[in-house]
Amino acid sequence: MSVVTITPEKIHHDISELIAKGVPYIDALVHYAEKNNIEIESIANIVKKSSILKEKVRTEAVGLKMVKKNESDLTDLC
Repeated sequence: MSVVTITPEKIHHDISELIAKGVPYIDALVHYAEKNNIEIESIANIVKKSSILKEKVRTEAVGLKMVKKNESDLTDLC
């Protein structure tokens, strides 16, 4: 049995089809976690390690008014 390491790149690749269809990043990440039976906290830890995914989620969260525009830390979600 092989163990597959989940990386930010793998997650981004796996959700790219959903993103292309207009699904928001946050929703795509939640769907990915549910589909792969992964705790959302684990996905959050991986996202925090990726400057690209982290910025995409932050930008989306600002647009949804989940964080203030000048906050750079995603741990301050409302």
